[in-house]
Amino acid sequence: MNINKKAWYALNLMLLLSLVIGHYELVEIKTLVAVFITPAFIVSASLSYKAKKEKLNN
Repeated sequence: MNINKKAWYALNLMLLLSLVIGHYELVEIKTLVAVFITPAFIVSASLSYKAKKEKLNN
């Protein structure tokens, strides 16, 4: 399964930052979800879709 490495690292960074910020309660949960979790979900779905599409084409 080939995935975009930059997007994979960005996804991991967003999730790690959301864990750290959420743990120390630096921002409200609504802001945390809007800034980190929602984009991470979109990147994850995009990576999954691309990998599945490539697998079907091969």
